[in-house]
Formats: sequence, structure tokens, C-alpha cells
Amino acid sequence: MKPAVARFVDGRLYSPSFNDYYAAQDPVAEAVHVHIQPANLVERMSCTRTFTIFEFGFGAGINFLTVGTEFLRHANSNTRLRFISCEANPLQRDIMSEVHSNASVDKTLSQRLLAFYPPLVSGIYRLLFANDKIELTLIFADVKTALNEFVNQDCVGVDSWILDGFAPDRNPDMWNADLVSNLAECTRPSGTVTSFSSASSVRRSLERNGFFVRRIEGTPFKRHTILGKLNKPSLPATAPPVQTTVVGGGFAGTTTARAFARRGVQVRLLTPNGNVGDATSGIPTAILHPRMSASMEVPAYFRTQTYFFSATMQSYYLQEAATGAVQITGKNMPASRLKDISNVLGPNWAKWLDSAEIKELTGIKFDHKAAFFPKSIVVNGVEMCRSVTAHPNIDVVARKLYEPILDEPTIFATGSASLLGDLADSWETLTIEGQLDTFTHASESAVPLLVLIQDGYIVPSQSGCVVGSTYEYTTWESGLATTTNLGKLQAVTKRKNWTHTGSFRGQRTITSDKLPIVGQISPNTWVNLAHGSAGTASTPYCAEILACRYLGELAPLSLECIDSLHPDRFRERQVRRPNPLRRYRR
Repeated sequence: MKPAVARFVDGRLYSPSFNDYYAAQDPVAEAVHVHIQPANLVERMSCTRTFTIFEFGFGAGINFLTVGTEFLRHANSNTRLRFISCEANPLQRDIMSEVHSNASVDKTLSQRLLAFYPPLVSGIYRLLFANDKIELTLIFADVKTALNEFVNQDCVGVDSWILDGFAPDRNPDMWNADLVSNLAECTRPSGTVTSFSSASSVRRSLERNGFFVRRIEGTPFKRHTILGKLNKPSLPATAPPVQTTVVGGGFAGTTTARAFARRGVQVRLLTPNGNVGDATSGIPTAILHPRMSASMEVPAYFRTQTYFFSATMQSYYLQEAATGAVQITGKNMPASRLKDISNVLGPNWAKWLDSAEIKELTGIKFDHKAAFFPKSIVVNGVEMCRSVTAHPNIDVVARKLYEPILDEPTIFATGSASLLGDLADSWETLTIEGQLDTFTHASESAVPLLVLIQDGYIVPSQSGCVVGSTYEYTTWESGLATTTNLGKLQAVTKRKNWTHTGSFRGQRTITSDKLPIVGQISPNTWVNLAHGSAGTASTPYCAEILACRYLGELAPLSLECIDSLHPDRFRERQVRRPNPLRRYRR
């Protein structure tokens, strides 16, 4: 997306494109007087399990930060704030940072927003704040696209609409009367609309769609603003489920349990021995790193989005995790593609490196080009699983997973689909083995200073390097995996005489299209499976998507892409061709 054109004029952020200011001289006070006080948001946010706000026009995020501050001051500890905002012309991060530095906003909320502010790529992004109590969903798209996605996905509805784009005569697309009809359909009982604009066209449009509108007189910032209340809500108030069962204690199971727990659902997490992070998810060293492409095809776009969400989430739960990785060009990542990706993402997410910077960051001189991804994370599997299940709403229960489960809603998030029997017959999956190896070297200078990504990954540690992981479609001869990983290490570091000190082997399930399997497969059965070698990134993201689909909330992914993850996709394809993975099955 092209960034918004904006500059400061007399201390206020101004848009030449719309010939309008983003906010008043004191944007925080304006947010309070125009939106928070008229809609009585402080009191209303304090007496519900989930409170949802949908804003048109994110701008510099001042409304979000102001509402979030008031929410943290006054809301009950078990209340969750969903703040959804769309923006067709996103500001660049450095401009937002300057706005925040000049405004009396909560610096903790501001710092986290700026640290993980999305790249200017269209999509739905989600950030968590304040121990999961605040959920910001940023939709980088025009209002019509964003609202359509919300209408098609969300059944929970909106408690308060904030209409805060540029003035109607300068930004008519945002104030389109056809869009206002969707507001009434999605508004919860006692829902409100607030806006700085009291233009007659805006008031009439709201009134035609069932809102009682009154002008708020004499605010310090506008001569008139408006408050609308829905006369007869058509959206029924629904009670969300209070408990569910998740099967599996690995990455998929634990992150799925957390996605429900943070929404106030009591989760019974079933594992074979009452522990989490066993089997493959007990991997001692894994990397959360993007597998990015310039393509907007669904598989490539999905992998890109998994990284943004999971990097944000795991930095939250794994605050002491080492971060940063250098991606080296190679046969699967040419220099032109890697540089394009770096330019699109911007320095907050990726930085193209020159030769001197590569040597300074890694301690190794490369013939290849490279880019630095500052938000890549080194993950210890056991620590990750334990961290995300440290929540009062999660109860880990020891149970043999092959025992039948009673007729109750259950989510299977296990390493394979074997527990599902006939329900998984048509799925195009294959379980393959892989291996990590640890090596040491007599010279400390042989060990790179940062994580290196090329054909696999190399992670420096106090005792040497962890190298992996192999992708063994067929049964490999004994020792071949170690030899393969040693070859990768020698090729990248240009050093020999490494000493092998240990190995970790595990299994992961892949699909024919390299996408996981997420969705509902029977009235009481849901799945989050087959994440292959990308589980550190894809499992938290898919857990969030599944929880949203289960509870009727807007997911951080378009419905078109969500449908591409559903297990029915394999049956549809097999009408045209056979299962391509059958030839690998042992």
C-alpha cells in the first residue's frame, strides 16, 4: 500500500491529499470529548465480558490509545476490549511515533503499537496488549472492504462505532450512505455511533437506518459533534460458550488453548501424560522466521501473515527470547526477491544489508547478499508451550488420547490426524521425519553472532551451533541427517573441524499444498493440524483463526484465505486428480 502523505503544520498533522487535519491540537482531549464521553464508554466497557469498538480511520492511533488507557483504568479484570479499525491510507511508522511523542498517550501501549506496527501491506493485523485484555485489529483496506469482511465473519457485533475519517466533503467514500446500513445490522443492543461530523448528510443517513441522532453542542474542538443510538437493534445478544476441550499438548494444542482462554473460555487441554511440549514440540531450538514472497497468491500471502501475527504474539509470551536473524540469499531466495521484500516491509520488519553490515552483524564474511529480520525469534519448544498455557482458564489433564471423547465440542490440535479415523480419509497429508544437530568448534570465531537462515537455519549458542532441520520424505540411512546438517554448517561458515555433540529428531505432518488444516469437520469437531516445518509461526496464527471461527468473531485473515485452509479442499481437488502424497507413504 502507498503510505499516506502527511506533514506537520503548526504542530498538527495535516493531509495535503484531503486538505484536512488529522486531529485537534490536543488529540487525546478531542478523543475524550467527541467519542468517549458522549458514548459513555468508560461505564459501558466496565460491565460486559467483551466490548467491541469499530473505528473508521485509524490515523495515528490516538483514539485507540486513548480508549485503551481509559479501559485499563476502569474496566473489570475479566473484560476484554476488541478495538477494530480500518485504514485505507496508513501513516508511516516514524510519523506516528512523532505524533505519539507530542501527545499525552500511554507510553506502554504506544511503544508496543509502534514496535509491531504492521508493514504497509494490505491485510488484517492483530496485536495484543495488557495481558491479552486489549485486542487491536488493524485492517489495511478501504472502509467498504473492511466492513464487508466484518459483516461476513463476525456475529458478535459492535458496541460502539467511531466514525473518524476526514470530512465527508473531502472523503466521500468513507461516508457512503450504503455503508451505514451495515452499521445497524452489526450493532449490539445499546450500541452507539459517535462522530466529529454533524453534517446533515451523515445525520440523515444514520436516521434512515434506525439510529436516533442528536448533536452534542459546544465541545472545545467542534461546534457540533453527534451521538447516535440504535432504536431497535436487530442483532440478538448471544452468550458465548464457557468451556471447550482441546486435544494435544504441542505447539498447535497449547496455542489453541490460549486463544480460547484469553477470551474467557475455560479450556480442558488433554495430553497423554499431563505435560505440554512433549514429542516434536519439545524441540530445543526452533526459529520463528518469515518465509516470504512478493506473491499475493493465497499460500504465499498466508505464510507472510503468519509471521506478523506470531512474531507479535510470541514476543509477548516469550519476552526473554533472543531475537533477530539474517536471511542469506540462495537458490530458494534470490537477491532481487529478498531486496524487494526488505523494501516493502520497511526497516521495522526487515533491513537490506551491505557487505560491511553483514560482517558486523554475523561475524562472518559472505559472498552472498543478505537481509536482517529483527523480529525473528529463537524458540525453545517446551518453554513456549509452558508459557502460553500459563493461564487460569487452562486446565491440563492427563488422558490417553485414543480413548473416545464424549459427545462434546472438541478441537483436535495434535501432531497427526490419526485420532480422527474416517473423518481424515481424504486429507492429503504425510508425516515426515527431520533432525537438528549440535556442533562445537575449537575457535569461538567460527560461531556466527546471529541466527543465519538459508537452506535451513544455524543458531549460535553458548556451546556451539544448532543446525537444521532436515526434511526426510523417505527413510534416510543412519547418519545421513547429521552429515547433511554438517555440510550446511561448513558451507555457510567456511570452517571445517566441527565436532558433533548431539541430535534431536522429530516428526511433522505436511500437506500437499503446504498449508495447514484448520476448520470444522463435524458438528462437534474442529481441527488445527498439519503445520509441517512452519509450526512456530503458523500454529499461533491458526489457533487465533480457529477460535474466531468457533466463537463467531472477525479473524485476522480474509474469509477467502480462511476457506483455503479448510479440510474440504482436498476432496474437491481429488475430483480432478489423485492424492499426490500417496507415493511417499511408508
